[in-house]
Amino acid sequence: MRAALWEGIGSVGLAELPDPEPGPADLVIDVGACGICGSDVHAFAEGAWISAGARMGHEFAGTVRAVGAEVRGIAVGDRVAVNPMGPCGGCAQCAAGNTNLCAAPVHGAGGGLADRVLVPRAQLGRRVFRLPDGLSLEEGAFLEPLSVAVRAVRSAALDEPILVTGLGSIGQCALRALLAYGATDVVGIDVSPPRLAAGAAAGATVLDARDGVDALKAQLLDRWGTSTSPYQPGSGNVGTVVECSGALPMLELATAVARAAGTIVVAGLTSRTPPLDVNTVVQKELRLRGSFAYTADDAAEAFRLLADGHVRVADLVTHRVPLERVAEAFTAQHAVDGSIKVMVIP
Repeated sequence: MRAALWEGIGSVGLAELPDPEPGPADLVIDVGACGICGSDVHAFAEGAWISAGARMGHEFAGTVRAVGAEVRGIAVGDRVAVNPMGPCGGCAQCAAGNTNLCAAPVHGAGGGLADRVLVPRAQLGRRVFRLPDGLSLEEGAFLEPLSVAVRAVRSAALDEPILVTGLGSIGQCALRALLAYGATDVVGIDVSPPRLAAGAAAGATVLDARDGVDALKAQLLDRWGTSTSPYQPGSGNVGTVVECSGALPMLELATAVARAAGTIVVAGLTSRTPPLDVNTVVQKELRLRGSFAYTADDAAEAFRLLADGHVRVADLVTHRVPLERVAEAFTAQHAVDGSIKVMVIP
């Protein structure tokens, strides 16, 4: 079978590998669609969090090809979405329920940019989710980014008004999850015209970050007014910020426009270590929280939102690229002005 391997910065190639064989608790699926994730782009463009020869792709769905003898509730031919996280189950973080922070994840289901992939410990409703007839494999491949967004949204106070910075696939999913949970006053920020258009179509107000941080701050103050707290007169009045861009100016904007006791949830990874305005965080007593990956409970909630039609993602697919041209998929996803979600179709 063919599989995409990271060769070096700016270089992803295909290699021929043996077909995977399932163990008793495992599945093998034929990949039907695999999205290019923001962390994949960091790896492609910067060499972040990856080493030469590593397989790539963790946002995927497909059709079951082989089923281990101990797997229950899943049959050959079923269409499934996959939660690729593989916590060890035995470390202190796993014992505390923080499986997204597992010290030694060893059971992951990565390598979805391939013809086939092994899914270890394939528990129905936790690791794999059978797709209903009305949900496509491409939509099923959004389970992973939507799970990331669900954790970020559920980590926030959801105190309106709410600002979502960065409208890539995670930001789009976060925006849609917020609206599904009943938020009515949501603003999304990005630099990309198609991403702004998609956010507006979902029901949010959108602002173009190409106008610059000062212009954005003025627009947000005009929309929602100002607030005052100790040593911080004329602050913004945003209740919750969900930061999905990884862009340093958006972190600066978030601390400026959040009101006292507001919440900033940071889900976006940055290319450089950002400065932090500690005085503003302290004097406004901001709740600054990181949100990393997701747990099986987050994945189950994300699947519910997809399967019940509360979150719609089909319109976020802007590019479809065959596996043999996988390098083009990375280039397209890296070009934020023209893409939202690039899907690789083996």
